[in-house]
Amino acid sequence: MKGETEQSMSEESGPVTFNCYRVTPGEGEGIPEEGMNTYSLVVLLPDGDVKHQIVWAGAPEDIGDAIRVPSGSRVIMTEMKSPMVWDSEALEEEEAAVEAAPTP
Repeated sequence: MKGETEQSMSEESGPVTFNCYRVTPGEGEGIPEEGMNTYSLVVLLPDGDVKHQIVWAGAPEDIGDAIRVPSGSRVIMTEMKSPMVWDSEALEEEEAAVEAAPTP
């Protein structure tokens, strides 16, 4: 059965096209203060769902106090050195215009 799954996946595979977006703070968050770092968090919830979030903090240790996740969740965090994100799916037009606007 495993071989069939791998075979059907390879038959359906093809090139991926990416859209590039600049990560900016959400509405009401303002511009991150100097010395703030950008972190990408993936939250693996106990029910199997996966959530992704971008947060700003002075140090990784500060994030534990800033987020709330259900008991039994696993959080994987990566420090982002660039505010650019590449995504294979286009954002909603309205959302993309706000988030993808280049900064002067």
